[in-house]
Amino acid sequence: MARDFYEVLGVSRSASEQEIKKAYRSKAHKLHPDKGGDKAAFQEINEAYQVLGDKDKKAQYDQFGSVGRGSGGFGGASQQGGGGFGGFDGFNVNFGGGQSGGFGSIFEDLFESAFSQVQVQLAVSIPQAVLGDTVRFKTNFGDEIELRIPPATTEGQAFKFRGKGQSTRRGRGDLTVVIHIDIPRRLSREQKELYEQLKRIS
Repeated sequence: MARDFYEVLGVSRSASEQEIKKAYRSKAHKLHPDKGGDKAAFQEINEAYQVLGDKDKKAQYDQFGSVGRGSGGFGGASQQGGGGFGGFDGFNVNFGGGQSGGFGSIFEDLFESAFSQVQVQLAVSIPQAVLGDTVRFKTNFGDEIELRIPPATTEGQAFKFRGKGQSTRRGRGDLTVVIHIDIPRRLSREQKELYEQLKRIS
C-alpha cells in the first residue's frame, strides 16, 4: 500500500502551500541521489510533492485518496492503432531524479532536471495488453512515438524513451509511458459472450 503523501513530506493535512514546498525542498536537498541520498525515497517525495504541490491534485487526493481516476478517466495519452497518430492530452510531469550540472544553485539544477523528465499514462484495451500491439502517437513536443506493447503487458508497466521529454538549457529529459489497462464498463452482447468464452477456457 502506498504511503500517505502528507506522511512522506512530514507535514500535516492542514499545512499551507508554502509549508509543503519548504518541506519538499528540505527533503529533496537531503535525499538527492547526487548527494548520496536514497533514490527510492527521493522519487517518493517527488511523487508526493507532484500531488500536494498542485492545488487541484491536492483537492482530489484529499477527497479520494488518489489522483487520476476520481472522475472515471485516466488522463494521459490518446492513441491510435493502424499507423495513425493521436494527440497527447495532459502531460503528467514526473519529478524524477536528475544529475547535478555543477552550476547555479542546487535547487535550480534540481528543479530543471526534474521538470525535464516527463511521465504520461497510456490507456490500452485488454486485448492489446494480452496479445500485444503497436501504438503510435504524437507528443505535445512534436515527436512521433511508436510504442511496441509486448504480449502479457501488465498494469503500470513502464516504457522509457530517452531524449523525448521536456527541453531545458541542459538538454532534453526522458519520456516515460506508463500502461493503464482500460477495463470496459459496458459490453455489447457479442463482447460479453467473448469474455464468457475466455473465462470458461481459462
